Amino acid sequence: MQISGTKGTGMGMESPPILCVTPNPALDRTLEVPALRPGAILRAASTRVAAGGKGVNVARGLRALGVRSLAMGPLGGASGKILADLAEAERLDAAWTWCDGIETRTCLILVDPDARQATVVNEPGPTIAADDWQLFSAGVVTAAAAASAVCISGSLPPGVAVTALAELCRSLARTWSRLPVWVDTSGAALGEALAVPGVRLKINREEAEEILGRALGDLGACVAAARELLARGASAIVLTLGADGALAASADGCWHAASPPVESASAVASGDSFLAGLVAALVAEEALPEALRHGVAAGAANAVANGGARFTREEFHAALSRVRARSLPR
Repeated sequence: MQISGTKGTGMGMESPPILCVTPNPALDRTLEVPALRPGAILRAASTRVAAGGKGVNVARGLRALGVRSLAMGPLGGASGKILADLAEAERLDAAWTWCDGIETRTCLILVDPDARQATVVNEPGPTIAADDWQLFSAGVVTAAAAASAVCISGSLPPGVAVTALAELCRSLARTWSRLPVWVDTSGAALGEALAVPGVRLKINREEAEEILGRALGDLGACVAAARELLARGASAIVLTLGADGALAASADGCWHAASPPVESASAVASGDSFLAGLVAALVAEEALPEALRHGVAAGAANAVANGGARFTREEFHAALSRVRARSLPR
């Protein structure tokens, strides 16, 4: 096991990077399949293979916005090498933890351009040994010394305790108490992260429903959910609501930003693009309501650009001009 980096050309900026941590990276294989039908023999109109995993998507979104990032995650095997090479070809700066005896997972994305829908099949990922996870976690804490923020995104790989992500957040808080740490995960790992004082969460409606054990049908229910999660100790809660936009809650108040009407080609990685826009604005010292606008605009731009956090700066600014944030009653 070892840590190694790839250095892209970056954006020529002097500001510290945002760490984009992916505990369970993946090779994303996207097939465009017109008239997708279960049980049929079909031909793909196009194929794209890219470095993937939610944190890698966040890094790609930040690059689209002109913001420095550093991607981190455990990799292994031939597929891990392909992922690292693809990230380098995209000029994404990275510091990977190389693990012996594993093969980085592959995830399949089936895009039906006629129905404007995407079907995602995620492999669980390889089992990560305890010493490999410790090396990876220590590398994240060390790299955070030169970071402006940390985004931890995605699932935990098999073999890693559900408490591991929360423990990483605590290590970051102990070592770098003023560094904002954002978490985007689900299930048991999300429940553990909620217990970390001061954590900042970006989750979607379905993830919030799972952790709270109830449906969140309308905006009022989502606002109540955000405030309930905030009361558990987080310093900020952001809920993405798909076509309904997103809301943010902190000790200073609660805000909602509606998503602009767009003709979506693929919403894959819109949540990751949202996090890129949100955190980039916060690092630039924008207030949370304005950062919420930036997040919604980045998510919308991603959907227009056919997913994968491959939107342009022009698409982002076009969406941003159509997004407004409003304060909600306390």
